[in-house]
Amino acid sequence: MNNKLKVSVGVLLVFVLGILAGSFGTQAYMKYRVSHFVQRGQEARAELFLGRLSRDLDLTETQQTEIGKILRDSHQRLAQISQRCQPEVNGIIERDFVMIRALLNDDQRQKFDRFQRRFQQRGRHRMFRPPPPPSQ
Repeated sequence: MNNKLKVSVGVLLVFVLGILAGSFGTQAYMKYRVSHFVQRGQEARAELFLGRLSRDLDLTETQQTEIGKILRDSHQRLAQISQRCQPEVNGIIERDFVMIRALLNDDQRQKFDRFQRRFQQRGRHRMFRPPPPPSQ
């Protein structure tokens, strides 16, 4: 191999490895950010919403404090509604899974059973997660 070809392959390899490293790094960072956001639930959404309002409306400290109280109160009310409705939501989802499963062949049922287990493990069937305990 001549030197030009070696250099070209080397540059191409470095470029491809840079793309892969950047892609995997971004994916890992986004996974961390999303999981952190999901774990904090409504509190994180309320903070994000309050931050957006603060920037867009140029809120004063007093306004931020009062709006923060409103958002926390809203979070508590939504959590209470969720706790009351969750058994009904779970019942609807379970009924639908039974109906879907009845339409599948044996191979599809096995795959659907795995899908259903993953769905339940990930808690995708919950409308709102209960609020995490307050951090002290």
